[in-house]
Amino acid sequence: MSQPSAIFVYGTLKRGGVREKCWPTKPLNIEPATVQGALYDLGPYPGLASGADLVAGELWHFAEDDMPATLAALDEVEGYSGAADDWYRRTIIECRTSSGIVLAWTYLYARTNELQDSQRIRPNANGSCQWLPSLNPEP
Repeated sequence: MSQPSAIFVYGTLKRGGVREKCWPTKPLNIEPATVQGALYDLGPYPGLASGADLVAGELWHFAEDDMPATLAALDEVEGYSGAADDWYRRTIIECRTSSGIVLAWTYLYARTNELQDSQRIRPNANGSCQWLPSLNPEP
């Protein structure tokens, strides 16, 4: 099975997010997508963990040749190196789009023992969870 050539993002890497400029390559396409999980507001950024909620985000599609450089850059942004104390871990997740199911890479929050229920983002009126950056950005 070939590796995914798409990446699901749900926070600062989305269009208009503070880390949008961190993408090293231009995507072929960006589309809305949802995944199953639990979304947490960690202040300046969100964390996605296992759960049963519908989490809204974006699916960024790339040329297969661009994936190694893209993943390497995002691993650095997300603090992922495969070590036990990483902030995030990169994994493949099933995404729902208007055209069906797509497998994609995403970054799940690795330090789940630090998450508190008070940080959990609950589903909105549309039934999905979405992280919105604070209206009062960090100084």
